[in-house]
Amino acid sequence: MSREIFTGLTVAFGFGVMAWIATTLISVDKRTEVMAFKVEENHSMLKPLWEDFIKRSAHYGNNEESNTHANFKTTK
Repeated sequence: MSREIFTGLTVAFGFGVMAWIATTLISVDKRTEVMAFKVEENHSMLKPLWEDFIKRSAHYGNNEESNTHANFKTTK
């Protein structure tokens, strides 16, 4: 009699653990999907701003090399 009770409790515990794992995975999947949506939304908002910044930087000559020399001298 006690063996059947132990087996039943073990099976019930196993089903409980499996149900908990399934609900946890579903919850994580939902959170991941929401996060991916937010990242994509941020990317679509920031991409035009970043492209405009790059165009303005190139237009104003911020990418030129300097012709001046450093004041720092090395010793041998």
